[in-house]
Amino acid sequence: MIRSLAAAILLSAVVLAVPEPALAADPNLTQYVNPLVGTDDSNSPNPVGGGAGGSTYPGATVPFGMTQFSPDTPTGSPSGYRDRDRTIESFSLTHFNGAGCPNNEDLPILPITGNLGSSPGSAWTSYASAYTKTNEAAAPGYYKNKLDRYGVTAELSATTRTGALRLTYPATTTARVLINDSRSATGDRAGNVTVSGNRVYGEHTAGGFCGGRTFKIYYSILFDRTPTGFGTFSGSTVSAGSASASGTQTGAYVTFDTSTDAVVNATVGISFVSVANAQNNATVEAGAFDTVRAAANAAWNTALNRVQVTGGGSTDLQKFYTALYHVLMNPNISSDTNGQYMGFDGSVHSSAFPIYQNYSGWDIYRSWASLVAMIAPDVMTDIVKSMVLDGQQGGLLPKWSQQSIEDFVMPGDPGPIVVGSAYAFGVRNFDTAAALALMKKSATGGATQGYVLRGNEGTYEAQHYIGGNPSETLEYASSDFAISRFAAAVGDTAAAATYAAHSQYWRSIFNGESAYIHTRNSDGSFPWPLNPATENPYVEGNAAQYTWMVPHNLGALITLMGGRGTAVQRLDDHFTQLNGGLSLPYFYVGNEPEHGVPWTYNFAGKPAGASDSVRRVMSESFTTGAGGLPGNDDLGATSAWYVWAALGLYPVTPGADTLAVHGGLFPSVRIRDLTISGGSATSKYVQSLSVNGTSTTHNYLRYADIASGGTIAYVMGTSPSSWGTGSGDVPPSFGDGATQPAAEPDLGPNLALGRTATSGSAECGSAETAAKAVDGQIKDNSKWCTGGTPHTLTVDLGSARNVSSFVIKHAALGGEQTGWNTGGYTIATSTDGST
Repeated sequence: MIRSLAAAILLSAVVLAVPEPALAADPNLTQYVNPLVGTDDSNSPNPVGGGAGGSTYPGATVPFGMTQFSPDTPTGSPSGYRDRDRTIESFSLTHFNGAGCPNNEDLPILPITGNLGSSPGSAWTSYASAYTKTNEAAAPGYYKNKLDRYGVTAELSATTRTGALRLTYPATTTARVLINDSRSATGDRAGNVTVSGNRVYGEHTAGGFCGGRTFKIYYSILFDRTPTGFGTFSGSTVSAGSASASGTQTGAYVTFDTSTDAVVNATVGISFVSVANAQNNATVEAGAFDTVRAAANAAWNTALNRVQVTGGGSTDLQKFYTALYHVLMNPNISSDTNGQYMGFDGSVHSSAFPIYQNYSGWDIYRSWASLVAMIAPDVMTDIVKSMVLDGQQGGLLPKWSQQSIEDFVMPGDPGPIVVGSAYAFGVRNFDTAAALALMKKSATGGATQGYVLRGNEGTYEAQHYIGGNPSETLEYASSDFAISRFAAAVGDTAAAATYAAHSQYWRSIFNGESAYIHTRNSDGSFPWPLNPATENPYVEGNAAQYTWMVPHNLGALITLMGGRGTAVQRLDDHFTQLNGGLSLPYFYVGNEPEHGVPWTYNFAGKPAGASDSVRRVMSESFTTGAGGLPGNDDLGATSAWYVWAALGLYPVTPGADTLAVHGGLFPSVRIRDLTISGGSATSKYVQSLSVNGTSTTHNYLRYADIASGGTIAYVMGTSPSSWGTGSGDVPPSFGDGATQPAAEPDLGPNLALGRTATSGSAECGSAETAAKAVDGQIKDNSKWCTGGTPHTLTVDLGSARNVSSFVIKHAALGGEQTGWNTGGYTIATSTDGST
């Protein structure tokens, strides 16, 4: 067959988490947050494993809190909770917001009534209870549900380092609380428990994220009264009156008489250092349940008021503030009330500022880091300082770490990009010399906690690509770009030059023949045919998706594709679907590698394309329902995308301070001393832009322009305008370190566009007619195909014309495999249709 496209071309602990005090006039923003958003599956047809839904949790936490006190349900992996489940197995103390592997669910607690049957150690889920959805309530810092099997109402709240539990039982002498020191989402492991008066304490073995290593959590549960009875369980054995147990499948239970007093309260303190610290955390941060709940709500309201938007409808406000709520959940404070924390060297350290841990680096470097740096620079400063300490103690900046354990999940070296992006967006008060030293160490094969982070660095430097691994090649290039920019900013010109050169190695895997980022063999050859929709060997994506992942030099990528016109055609086709998953050659907002792709339109001189695609994603892929996130939130990364989208800006080049502009959703936004005005829910196209009172046709701005505050003003309209379309209006591309490809020549008007075209033989189908070859688009699989003889296409230009050039585009640009395209052809011109 011939298939071608003719181009025609407390609480004090809470205050630590969010140091900036709320203004007296701060509005009530927690009312717009729905913690159930993202707790069920999205609409992606073939998502990454663990990424079918947002994988969020609905339970109680405070901003960046150590504890995440939330219910766990039978099919809730990897987050612990699924909205469609109607059974609760436990309430546990730790959860990740949207990670892709089973994780956390440490220290499960379950209130029950009645006598124990089978041991909870070997039959924990046999005690699970159904619940009625109308009895469930979730709000920032609060969760409530009723266990139908036992008639017990459980209410959860949190401080930074504790979970607060209020249980309302029926009148009974057998009101019990089961505590499992062994069970977690990643399996049963050794733990221990001791019951002493009104306190239950011990240690729990946690971790194992994505097959990683484990660490210790210490806990202390302080009840507001002494139990009437207690016991322990171990495996299949229950021991009434026993005050301690240790080993796998172990735990304890306490019994209360609720005949006259139905309510039992508890404060659950945790620590990663010691039982004593867990007890101290519980003592310092304990409070009456309603006091804790009010403080948690206040902490969230203060945090959400870091970005004040006005003028939006209720649905838009709920989407926005629920997204911002999810952004501010991770990373988590890991230091105790006395300042102690477990370091990456396995030793206990002390700090005068809060220490943060839990970094999903591959996910959060793309837009989360710059967002938190901009809206919460005080918090981001402590986060970066914590990352540098992690590197000094463990060896390198964190990659994908859980608490003090590096799990090495996902490709690349994201730590330098997180730190570099924070610096680019104004975070300065940290040890920049130490940070750069750690960046250089990772980029030269350094190790952390005994493992080399960039295992393919030698190959990357020798060949300028990693054989059979295009995703890691691009990740190394992105990291090296961030190192280069950071080195330049702090005055190391030699390092800046070295890593700028390394950042251009992505060019080695752009195949001009396929016009894709194409996996390459170690011998230098490109394997054929290329199917742009096939995931392997790309990581959680395919060639059609990864080809756009050159955020630091999109200008060169666009040139290599054939110029802005071709790039726009390919982008238009790419946004045929918005959440296409892994096996379609379309946009996939549900996973991070493509998060920045809509703003490639800005680089191609068509910012209206970004406005179109971003608004479609915001409307169609983000909702206010349980399936309201298009993919797993990855510790706030997906939600950060939405926050930026609503603001009308996006940090399109991780490691640099470039903000591509597409126009905002809300008429008014205030972020510290910055005001953004003119956004609109109904008019999505930018007509003009002014920054600090000065009009600009640039379709981007630099964070430096607004770092000290100022104004951004959009004028929006219902139709695309000429704003931002000039050759000098596009965002900067960074080509330092390599000779850049020569710009495509201006070929002039497309003489064949829309002209009469005929096939020399029968066409393959009604959707693949000759006219499709000259309609100037790739979208909707627009192509000409014939299987008959002669294999000819004739285009009538209408009159004798001077033809300067021909462009033929193969159908693989629209996502078909390259093996289906014409390999050889002849082009002829004629003034009479025959000669």
